[in-house]
Amino acid sequence: MRYNTYMKRKHYIFEETTQWTENCANNVYIFDQKPTGRTAKCLAYVKAGTKEVIRLKTPLTFDLKGRTFKEIA
Repeated sequence: MRYNTYMKRKHYIFEETTQWTENCANNVYIFDQKPTGRTAKCLAYVKAGTKEVIRLKTPLTFDLKGRTFKEIA
């Protein structure tokens, strides 16, 4: 868990580890809570191969079916 002093909330940073059948890159996602169950709200992400955090204006609801993640912070 990381504490974001700007937003005054805890965030959970997860790297996607899904094994895709197509040639897709796995990104790093920042969630408001640990992804459990079927959905999770993504607040920001980092594209694979970059270090720039892209914040979303409105949280994106992810369908987690078939996707795997590992917590990195």
